[in-house]
Amino acid sequence: MILFRIILSVLFVSSSLQTYAQSDSTITALQNIPVKYIESIDKKISTYSSRITNKTEKTLEKLSKWENKIHTLLLKVNPDAASRLFDNDQTTFSNVLQKIKEGQQVIENYREKYDEYRDKLTTSMKYLDQQKEKLKDNLVKPINEVNSKLAELKKLSDGTDVVEQFIKERKKQLINEAVKYLGNSKYLTKIDKEAYYYIETLRNYKEIFNDRKKAEDLAYTILDKIPAFKRFEQNNSQLAALFGRSSGTNATMQSIAGLQTRSNVQSLIQARLASGGPNAQQQFNQNMQMARDQLRQLKDKVVKSGGKDIETPDFKPNMQKTKTFFQRIEYGGNFQFSKNNSLLPSTADIGLSLGYKINDKSIVGVGASYKMGLGSAKHISISHQGIGFRSFMDWKFKKQFFISGGIEMNYNAQFHNIAQLQNFAKWQQAGLIGITKKMSINTKWFKATKLQLLYDLLSRSHIPYSQPILFRVGYSLKN
Repeated sequence: MILFRIILSVLFVSSSLQTYAQSDSTITALQNIPVKYIESIDKKISTYSSRITNKTEKTLEKLSKWENKIHTLLLKVNPDAASRLFDNDQTTFSNVLQKIKEGQQVIENYREKYDEYRDKLTTSMKYLDQQKEKLKDNLVKPINEVNSKLAELKKLSDGTDVVEQFIKERKKQLINEAVKYLGNSKYLTKIDKEAYYYIETLRNYKEIFNDRKKAEDLAYTILDKIPAFKRFEQNNSQLAALFGRSSGTNATMQSIAGLQTRSNVQSLIQARLASGGPNAQQQFNQNMQMARDQLRQLKDKVVKSGGKDIETPDFKPNMQKTKTFFQRIEYGGNFQFSKNNSLLPSTADIGLSLGYKINDKSIVGVGASYKMGLGSAKHISISHQGIGFRSFMDWKFKKQFFISGGIEMNYNAQFHNIAQLQNFAKWQQAGLIGITKKMSINTKWFKATKLQLLYDLLSRSHIPYSQPILFRVGYSLKN
């Protein structure tokens, strides 16, 4: 009896020490959650919410304007069609826009889509909220603010999904009905394009939001090592709720009660085949093969679309319209070397550029260059031999080949201070045209390299003559 008590005591002490050790390790792990993680999440939510709100309102304003134009035209040519599309029972772009501005719910009883990134984020923030006493004091307030913003984002995101679906349906309704009386009206075309760009833009915004940064990776690495967080995630995530796990095992068993098992389905099929006659099995196999082929085709479409909704536009879209301003900016740099002559030493032109993607084929931009004197092979001497300002345009004509052109202003005289650059007589123009070949690379700093062969149309007007053929090596920097 005494031995039994001793064993129980040892087990109790061992269990207590293990629990204490786990609790202590959990506190240590939570103390390592970086403040930068919470700050980056707060900023991402604010930016994302602002973007989708502004885009939705601007899109609905445009669609409402064109929708009203269509209404006016239909009243003239076919009042009955106008009544069908715009009577009091119809929800229009204007109605939805008004509801959004007044903060009303667009559609009741909406079932939200599952978002893995937002689910992970929300679950982790809920867990941290429950562990406030174990966190550093400077994390408590930011976590409260982030949880509040996440709740607002959920409402906003659900509402945006509803608006996106409504825009698809309303666009189809207007085009299918109004085209009978208005033909290929420019307003119908504008609605078609704007609806497509809206959906693709929101998709791009979501991809930006779901892109995890270093601080997030570090925080998730810390949390995933905490057993208590893993249990919390299994029972409180949105995915767990879909399978009834958030309310425990009993709820899970109730949620699957009544569902047919594999053996039930197999027994049912065998019974139907037995009563179907001798050709039933062959017919069943043919139908199953057709079903497999259709499923394979659907799977291929999903893979090609990256899991996105497949919608083929009736026009050639400019995908740059779906990007943010900074996504359309291209940073670059290039190098160019010149031989020395009787008046000038060997030089190296180092240029930096800033381009803006007008569409998927064209980039326009500006840049600046610094001309560094190198001296000669016998006597290397670094000196300031000039600076320049550039404008350029690249137009893609085949695969990775571009037609390039630009105008430059170059100061090709040695200078020692900024005041010397005010001598405009020493500035000379250059008119360049040529071919650029771009090649993709993947390094820490660069995403592409450019080889340029350019001809200076004004080289003969320079004193002394400058070399007409220029060869430049450039790089596109990662944003």
